[in-house]
Amino acid sequence: MNFIPDKTYTGEKVNIKLFYECFCPGCRDFESTEFNEAINKLNDYLDIQTYPYGNAETKEHDGKVEFICQHGPSECYANKLHACALDIITNHTAALLFNICMMDNSQENLGSDDEAADKCGANMRIDSTPVKSCAKGAKGIELLKYYGLESNKVNFKYVPFILINGEENKGQNFIQDVCKYFSKPPPPCLGLKN
Repeated sequence: MNFIPDKTYTGEKVNIKLFYECFCPGCRDFESTEFNEAINKLNDYLDIQTYPYGNAETKEHDGKVEFICQHGPSECYANKLHACALDIITNHTAALLFNICMMDNSQENLGSDDEAADKCGANMRIDSTPVKSCAKGAKGIELLKYYGLESNKVNFKYVPFILINGEENKGQNFIQDVCKYFSKPPPPCLGLKN
């Protein structure tokens, strides 16, 4: 079925919530392909929130916050880099694309480290120094704790966990699925097959 063109776009936005962790192979694949494509084609029509926490745990004792991440301490730092990028890079789309760049499968090791931040920053003309400083400091802890609290509200069992307008989505045929949520699909959705 093709979407029927309608010249009068209503201005509605589809809400996307993506819960992920930086070293998860499925998360990296989804962000590098389907999610990246959706941002590049549909960004103007989407309200996107991402939550870089995944299956981590937050422990607090004696006034100290500690994170236990599924793929170890390096992933906790990677998640903080992502959280800090979302906080520091004022253009939300640029922050999303910066994080996608850091997770791209072409990055050395597992990506989402200082080297990936510097590489993506240079390619996108974004200063990665404040993002790295944030991730290494108290603000990074504060942000990751926040994303943990928000993630725990959803109570997902796997990542990437994707919600489109509050409904769970598996992430295959993502753009087509997103386009189904518009009452009047915007131009990038026209001609897509279900």
